[in-house]
Amino acid sequence: MNKTKEPELLRDTIANFGKLTGGKIKQKLSPDPMADAYVEITLGNQTYEFFIEAKNEIRQTHIPTIIQQFGREKDKWLLVAKYIPGPQKERLKAASINYLEAAGNCYINVTNIFIYINDKEVTPSRQTDIGKLWSATGLKFLSVMLSQKMLLKAPYREIAQAAGIALGNIGPMLEELKQNGYIENIDNFSQLQDREKLIRRWTELFHVVLRPKLIKGRFRFLREQQQKNWKELSIDGFYWGGEPGADLLVDYLEPQTFTIYTSKTTNELVKQLKIVPDPGGNIEIYEQYWDQSLLMNYSIPEGTAPPLIIYAELMAGTDSRSWETADRIKNNYLYGK
Repeated sequence: MNKTKEPELLRDTIANFGKLTGGKIKQKLSPDPMADAYVEITLGNQTYEFFIEAKNEIRQTHIPTIIQQFGREKDKWLLVAKYIPGPQKERLKAASINYLEAAGNCYINVTNIFIYINDKEVTPSRQTDIGKLWSATGLKFLSVMLSQKMLLKAPYREIAQAAGIALGNIGPMLEELKQNGYIENIDNFSQLQDREKLIRRWTELFHVVLRPKLIKGRFRFLREQQQKNWKELSIDGFYWGGEPGADLLVDYLEPQTFTIYTSKTTNELVKQLKIVPDPGGNIEIYEQYWDQSLLMNYSIPEGTAPPLIIYAELMAGTDSRSWETADRIKNNYLYGK
């Protein structure tokens, strides 16, 4: 991290940590010049020392590097950041990486100390993306632009229909893409630039901004045999996302949880699929926001949600199989469309 920003980040983080836990963090002279800082954390009569790796925001591409950097001594390291998206927090926990967000959210699990806080709003000091592109409406717009490159030169009304958003949003959002260097005119044709960056950012914010607004409820199959034979279910009026969608796309992941996108009511799906409400169930139903016209030119199995959504859902997983499947989907479906 930029060394001039570290004192400010550590100061804010230490203050919020103290307010939430009653604990104390004291900076000390670091025995490792490669560490951004060295601190002593005291909770009650327990004291523990950590090397600090400080970052502004944790992205999914940072995780493998952090795991490698901390190595076998991960219990001696504490990752401090202004902002850590929810999916990355789950990955860090799964890899036993201790982290502390500036707002006070943290996962610290070492000998005699265990703290897990995950309900504090992100600190205002976070450097956020600005503009409408990263709002829920903007993410819907971006999802269709990333899914079908031909939409970039389509009439505004067609783009709005595909994304399920108001027509008046299209012009300003296209202009914002241009102003941020994401649209370039080559040989009189507009092309989307930095797809990798847009896909990465969309994936992170999908889980934070858009997906929570779409949830309809959790359910479970009435009978175990239904789950085993899920591919035989009538797919009238809904789309498979998540693990079942991935299985349909690349046949590499046997689904244990089931994600459904639909414009139907949950009562209609309960009758159609013979499922029952269950807060702990392994079926999640979400509102379908895109128009079915988006998938007309896609060579994907019938009843499969847009590959970008399935990719994003798998990237939030904590196991390598999900990540490998996500990479296959990205390589097979998110480029060249």
